[in-house]
Amino acid sequence: MQAKLSFSRILLTSLLSFTALLLAAWFGGRMFMEGSRMPTEGTQRLAGLSRPVDVVFDARGIPRIYAETDADGLRALGWLHAGERLFQMELLRAVARGEISEIVGPAGLESDLLHRQYGFARRIENDPPQLAPEIETLLDAYVGGINARIESGRPLPPSFALMGRTPRSWTVDDVLMLAYYQTWYPTTLVQRLAEAWREVAKAGGRPAVEWLKELPAWGIPSVPAQRMTEASNTWAVAPEKSASGHALHASDPHLDYTMAPGLWYAAGIHTQQSLDVVGVTPPGLPFVAMGHNGRIAFAFTVAPVDLYEVYRFQRSTEDPGRLVGPDGDFPIVEREEAFRVRDRDHPVVRTISTTRYGIVLDQDDSGAEVLRWAGFELPVARLVANGLEINRAGNFESFRAAASDMGALSVNWSYSDRAGNIGYVQSTPIPIRQHETFYTTLEGAEPTNHWRGFVAADQRPHSLNPEQGWLANSNNHAAIDSPWPMPGFYKHLRMRRAAAWLSGGNEFTAADMHAMQMDYTSERALKWKDWLAGIAADTGRERIAAELRAWDGVMDAGSETAGLFALWWQFLPRHIFDDSELADWRIGRTLLDDWISLPPDDFDLATMPPDIAAQRALEDTLRHGIRPLGAIQTLTIAHPLAQAGLLDAWLNLSRGPIPIGGGPGSLNVTYHSFDAARVQLTARAGASMRFVMDWSDPDAFTLNLTLGQSGHPLSEHFDDQLEDFLTGTPWTVPFDRAEVARHAASSLRLE
Repeated sequence: MQAKLSFSRILLTSLLSFTALLLAAWFGGRMFMEGSRMPTEGTQRLAGLSRPVDVVFDARGIPRIYAETDADGLRALGWLHAGERLFQMELLRAVARGEISEIVGPAGLESDLLHRQYGFARRIENDPPQLAPEIETLLDAYVGGINARIESGRPLPPSFALMGRTPRSWTVDDVLMLAYYQTWYPTTLVQRLAEAWREVAKAGGRPAVEWLKELPAWGIPSVPAQRMTEASNTWAVAPEKSASGHALHASDPHLDYTMAPGLWYAAGIHTQQSLDVVGVTPPGLPFVAMGHNGRIAFAFTVAPVDLYEVYRFQRSTEDPGRLVGPDGDFPIVEREEAFRVRDRDHPVVRTISTTRYGIVLDQDDSGAEVLRWAGFELPVARLVANGLEINRAGNFESFRAAASDMGALSVNWSYSDRAGNIGYVQSTPIPIRQHETFYTTLEGAEPTNHWRGFVAADQRPHSLNPEQGWLANSNNHAAIDSPWPMPGFYKHLRMRRAAAWLSGGNEFTAADMHAMQMDYTSERALKWKDWLAGIAADTGRERIAAELRAWDGVMDAGSETAGLFALWWQFLPRHIFDDSELADWRIGRTLLDDWISLPPDDFDLATMPPDIAAQRALEDTLRHGIRPLGAIQTLTIAHPLAQAGLLDAWLNLSRGPIPIGGGPGSLNVTYHSFDAARVQLTARAGASMRFVMDWSDPDAFTLNLTLGQSGHPLSEHFDDQLEDFLTGTPWTVPFDRAEVARHAASSLRLE
């Protein structure tokens, strides 16, 4: 009995001790990690400053930097970026350099190979951009701020300790590489569209190419004939249509919003030299990407112009290591790249092949396929220099000069100013094509298949003060009747919805701009709900038909009719395109609006008449039951480390699943992926931030992020903007220093 009691006591003592250790690790670890949070009050040393810098934070953690010189202001910005987003910056740098496998293991190899192929880091190292002395000084200051945080001796964010990684110092080359990478990144946002266009062209041949060229004609352009007409989201309203008598401006760019933190870090940079600007900054780059400077406001959407060409080159009969181009033979250059992979003793070695025309996608005994991208040929330095010039611009002329010349960055810029002007500029480096065989692989030896340079910056589509008093862009075609071919992967639905709003009134207010941003009315639903109602009536489902006809097309999370429509649309393309010439019927889903709106005459990839397909899709939907949209479509936002369940529970790294409304056809967009097995829609992209400006009162400017300012999971600013994002509650970010002080929650001095 005594032995049994002693063992029990030992076991109990061991369990209590183990529990105590767990609790100590749990709470003690959290206390240690608290020390890695960025300070927001008191005094901190920041090496390299010429004079002290004051930073004022509001209740959402948005800092306002007040410095004497631009260099000091950007040094402070670098310190803040590293203070709140260092792990995010480390991941982004690793992705762009093709080194993410070092952090995440074998799952990152495919990404690394792609980014090494494009060679973002390699180009900066081998062909350093020529920087003006002032720009070099400012970049030195910015990376100095980042490195001051890394070298401060304060604990690093918990993500580094948990991943067993210590960040190396940042360099100007890192910033330039990220700038270069950011000119490519927007093209990935329309990758599914691009793949669908090319697959349709492959399956349908020349008639399919001609049909794809016609698609912008049923959309609403931003700049036909070099003037703005009825027409992402970004829009601006002229004073004559504004209740305040001043210009209005709104923006909500769309990005993947399932990763914490989001891309943007809101900040203001106010110096006595030349910078006086507030808005959203991309950590790793030293300027405000979208915002205002008290004189002008600026924002952008992706311009999905096709900046690629795929060539098929034949091998030289005299030397199989060379290909035959329009000007004779040229070599394939091969290099070996070593990829260090987490938890592997030896690197993985891969061979990457390139040519003077671009990267080799595939090759065989007869030849090679080569991908040409505008970014391989355009300067990098202009992106950083003109990003800062946009921050400093005071009128449309200076803004346009900077915004239209940003290397390979392909975006649509919207503009407004305190004087009442509104404008549009497309920055896209439009290739001057000599052919109109778009979206297909071209014969590389044919001279007319190659570009004759790029459209000059001052000739790219633009507009100032359109007659109808407003302008907008939602990733649609900028200029249908431009003198140059502009093939691309354009979207049309949201522009139609924006046009319906903006052409319908003359007394717009800032509240109307907010309402537009939160509008769940789907142009897709309005366009096709009566068709579905007719199908329901034809099959004896009169109640469903009546509800569809009476429905306002609002994709509200609580609406069963919205849930019915959303699922029906997912099932529809399988019946239309299954067993067609397309490699995958899901490609047809990407083109479904276009296919039904503008059915092609000269080719047909459908395998079933639309009405029969619609009926079968309805039957599929009803088989799973009618449910509210929010029961079908949810949003989950998670830190990268949330994949480890224990860490997720310990540090509370995930938010969701959250029922969410919207769809691809609403201004308050929700892009989603469909899980057919679970019959669920997973939200994957939407508004990454929202701003609204009424120039009658710049201090009433509002700015909201999706989640929060901080990437630190223990920060109060990790997710404190999520509720505002979901409800559309605007957050005021004043401009005048006295108003900033009145809204201050804390202040910090950097010395």
